[in-house]
Amino acid sequence: MRALVVCDIHGEEEAVARIRGRMEREHFDHLLVCGDLSRSVSFAEDFLSEFPDAFIVPGNWDSKAVGEILAKGRNYAHGKRIELGNGLNIVGFGYSNITPFRTFGELNEKEIYEGMSKLDIDNNTLLVLHCPPKGHFDEVRDANGDIAPLVRSVEQVGGHAGSESILRIIKEKKPLAAFFGHIHDHHGTAALGGTTLVKVPAGNGMRGAVAEINGRKVDVEFVIL
Repeated sequence: MRALVVCDIHGEEEAVARIRGRMEREHFDHLLVCGDLSRSVSFAEDFLSEFPDAFIVPGNWDSKAVGEILAKGRNYAHGKRIELGNGLNIVGFGYSNITPFRTFGELNEKEIYEGMSKLDIDNNTLLVLHCPPKGHFDEVRDANGDIAPLVRSVEQVGGHAGSESILRIIKEKKPLAAFFGHIHDHHGTAALGGTTLVKVPAGNGMRGAVAEINGRKVDVEFVIL
């Protein structure tokens, strides 16, 4: 299975044009969108019209109205398990933990854990998230390399802005892979037990990831859109 994975597009039309170009030029079985698409309803409607089969979850930055549009999508994945027909499944959980910015799509850790613990996640699951697990690609620092004051203000210890509950769920349920965005400063892969963590670069910076899954092997290439 081969998928193009994007996140944090933030209403950037050029990013959508580049996604379109890649989808036309190359073979992808799926398009995964890890949240923060737009605050514009018309942008969200156009995106779903162009990519009706995209697996998508909301981010914290997406507006309530955009979230309602995304929820109408064919493969809206938040809070759902969707079988892919090849032995794999997608389970989605969007939004983020609490941030200093008071965005619409924020949940406390109890809400995240209770919501995710109900989901049927197994070791054939591709977990589509917005927020990273705590301690993985989630460090937030200012221009001087110091822990950002806004992060300190919400007691995200050590400058780590990821979710403790997402980390706990991944350790407990052991999905095959977890894809996420949210913290624009990072991208990369890491192993957490048997789970491949994929921090997808921000789409509004014209970046994305290509994931190829063969059996239990997850290969990821970070690409210019």
